Amino acid sequence: MRRNYNNNIPQMMNQFVLTDEQMKEFDNFMEKYGNLPDRAIFREIDMVKNQVSDDLLSQHIKNLELVEKMQGFVEKEHLGRIETVRRILNSPKPPQMKKEVTGQYFYGGSSLLLWFLTLAAIWRRPYFY
Repeated sequence: MRRNYNNNIPQMMNQFVLTDEQMKEFDNFMEKYGNLPDRAIFREIDMVKNQVSDDLLSQHIKNLELVEKMQGFVEKEHLGRIETVRRILNSPKPPQMKKEVTGQYFYGGSSLLLWFLTLAAIWRRPYFY
């Protein structure tokens, strides 16, 4: 009997930590953003990071640093993509976006979208240039 192994790393990683409702939201993100070119994904990351609080943004950056250290998941080709995402996340927010966003949690709304886009920017295949 043949088995079909679907190595969709972002989806596998997120199924460990997301509820069914959050996975539905994640799947909706996949439909909307999954086939966009890299430039569009990076542009979306830049826009969405402005919609999350500075605390959550810091948490995303720390998680990105931890992901970078995951041996077996991160290969040489991914390191450049991780660095690109890190530069986008660390870039300053526009002055009109400086107001503090409150009442957010890491795996919901804009923060969940930011996490999805981050994973999609690093691991999705094929890469679009």
